[in-house]
Amino acid sequence: MQNTPEIQFTPWEKRTLSFGRGIDELPVLLERMLGTAARLMDLAAHEPIERLSLRRQGSWSVLEHIGHLIHLQDRMDERVDDYAAQRSCLCRIDLSDQERILSGFTSRALGDVLEEFRLKRVYFVERIQGLDPGAMRHQALHPCRPDRMSVSDMVLYLAEHDDHHMVLMRKLLQGNAILSGR
Repeated sequence: MQNTPEIQFTPWEKRTLSFGRGIDELPVLLERMLGTAARLMDLAAHEPIERLSLRRQGSWSVLEHIGHLIHLQDRMDERVDDYAAQRSCLCRIDLSDQERILSGFTSRALGDVLEEFRLKRVYFVERIQGLDPGAMRHQALHPCRPDRMSVSDMVLYLAEHDDHHMVLMRKLLQGNAILSGR
């Protein structure tokens, strides 16, 4: 893919998403979630490990971005539990230990990191697919946003988050750091 002209990149915390997705959109969203593993492989598989470990202007390295996706994926099991129990509010996700955890990803083999992500994502998708119809239709308040989210909304949110990090990783590999890149 050629370098694209620099365009304004909205930081993740300033992104707005429209919620209210129906259960009928869930199969497509889950397929998109499963596709992230293949896109990560395509992006990183032929890159030297030095490039994948390189930080630019204080941004995370590609391996750290993938580590962030894994770390977040680990925390999503609690959210699936929230929907299964039809709780009124989703749990908070604590990423306070993230910097320590991410630093360990730069010393791991790329294949191991990619396979860990793939396996955790497959497990997540299978858990979502195993929810009963009432849980799939249930809406719960997001703890950090004034939004009620369905399972489909949560999956959309994660898919958009994946895409956000894919853009950041691609820009890093192209030699362009985006200053608000986390």
